[in-house]
Amino acid sequence: MISKIKIIYIEKTGSTQDSVLEYLQNDYFPSLLLVAKIQTSGRGRKDGDWFSPLGGFWATLGISTSILLSEAQLAMIHYFTATLLTRVISEDYDLSVQIKWPNDLIYENKKLAGILIDYVTGTQKNYILIGMGVNLNNSHHEMPEDIKSIAISIKDILHKSVSLDDFAQKICFYAHRYFSPITENNLKNIQLLINEYNQHSQIYGKEVILDDSERYYCDGINNKGQMQFKNVNNKKLNLTINDLTRVRKIISPYIDG
Repeated sequence: MISKIKIIYIEKTGSTQDSVLEYLQNDYFPSLLLVAKIQTSGRGRKDGDWFSPLGGFWATLGISTSILLSEAQLAMIHYFTATLLTRVISEDYDLSVQIKWPNDLIYENKKLAGILIDYVTGTQKNYILIGMGVNLNNSHHEMPEDIKSIAISIKDILHKSVSLDDFAQKICFYAHRYFSPITENNLKNIQLLINEYNQHSQIYGKEVILDDSERYYCDGINNKGQMQFKNVNNKKLNLTINDLTRVRKIISPYIDG
């Protein structure tokens, strides 16, 4: 069970991932969504820079727990965060977005959002840090040249600004539904969320080429947090999030006979 989430807004921080941890470790709140107007040192996967100007949704949902999570459970945090954001964007803005494995949100082949998951273990408590960077009211025209052509924002799509607070509130509203099944090991609800993720996955049901130059069919993620592939000879291959660069090209949809 995830306790009631407190939302805190701040003007500026280096990274919400670092700042939210200070709140959690000082026992201010067991669950907290920290939202910054600007990040000066935002980061993505593998410590890549994340451009975080005024107008975007730069936030970290921090959850304190006594439970020690497995690698499979941490993978589900990645997947279900992406699925939660996909749901909020669909309901609030009537937009259909895809999830690029494992957890980037894509609209018309341009990046709309990214997710960073950190997991900090302690002697008595562990901390799940769910970082979310969503291009809401920051236009791609204002982005650095190297990402301008591959990024997009909600404002770009709708041609109007949206409420950052409404977006934050909606995330908190759905947090229990998407994360409690993981901490409670509710296998039935986990499978339902896996199915939801697969429905939005960019590669589920597609033929892809992996780094061995072979063609595989993608069968979606399993309950171990792995992405499942098989070739025409029924050779099966299950990849983890750390293997994501092995997917080189998406070819076409397929029908599993």
